[in-house]
Amino acid sequence: MEKIRPRIADFKNDLVFKYLLSNMKDVQCYYLLKLIIEEIAHIKTQEITVLNSELNPNHISDKDMILDVQVKTEDGELIDIEMQNTKFSREIYHRFQAYESRMLDHQVNRGDKKYSENLHKVVTILFIDDIDKDNLELIDAYMPRNRHGYVRKFNLIESYFVQLPFIKVIEKERGIKSFSKSEILIYILYQGLTHDIMTLDNEVVTIMKDKLEQFNEDEGLVLAAEKRQLVKIQHYQEEQRIRKESLEEGKAEGELLKAKENTIALFKSKFPQEHDEILENLTLEKYNLIFDTLINDQDLERIKEIISRD
Repeated sequence: MEKIRPRIADFKNDLVFKYLLSNMKDVQCYYLLKLIIEEIAHIKTQEITVLNSELNPNHISDKDMILDVQVKTEDGELIDIEMQNTKFSREIYHRFQAYESRMLDHQVNRGDKKYSENLHKVVTILFIDDIDKDNLELIDAYMPRNRHGYVRKFNLIESYFVQLPFIKVIEKERGIKSFSKSEILIYILYQGLTHDIMTLDNEVVTIMKDKLEQFNEDEGLVLAAEKRQLVKIQHYQEEQRIRKESLEEGKAEGELLKAKENTIALFKSKFPQEHDEILENLTLEKYNLIFDTLINDQDLERIKEIISRD
């Protein structure tokens, strides 16, 4: 019996995402990457180079994949671009600000007094499978501005957050047939090749269908993509477990603190001449027992007996 080859259909799988955009010798990859850079970051490209285009399934780590791109614009300007498919988190916000600073710093030749003349812009483009409820828009752009809203002069850092789920809002408002090429690409990244999107006679749809079919013809890539999906599920489950344990731990600490405060307050009212140090560092169970003892007007010896229990 012929072995059934596993299929990957999720463009948000970061191995598929990199396969889709990294090979600049492939006209389809080049077309999609140029489309993203020009329509999302509004950069008119003359040349595009992917600096980390390697995609060896035998040497793929569990870390998130970042696409390192350098662009030469129509004006001859160089721009460094970091691109990734990810989710919102404080760590992501911090990490990419650190990347942006590091990328600028790497351009500096410490012995060159005119190094500022050679600095070029750094841009990050993040495809986020999430929505920031404070910024309800498909492409959320950031750059340093003053209090009057003016962008900092000679600014060298820009960030673009493509909030993938927001494409559904646009679909509801305008319909798929009104989508621009970049909106079609974003829709497919989020929803996949749905029946509705496949009805469009559009080059982006054709290219992304072709690239997915090519990806699925490489069993090594498919297996690596499946492994990455499993690892991400495991990481998510681990994060959920840690979060749950942290919440439970915080709840337990809160209950302990409340029981301690209530017990000490009642102890002071019953035995004002006694030092309350004896009530330090007890368990929740002991605080509750002592509190009940105090409510029932039992003597100090009974309380000391509870404290001394193993």
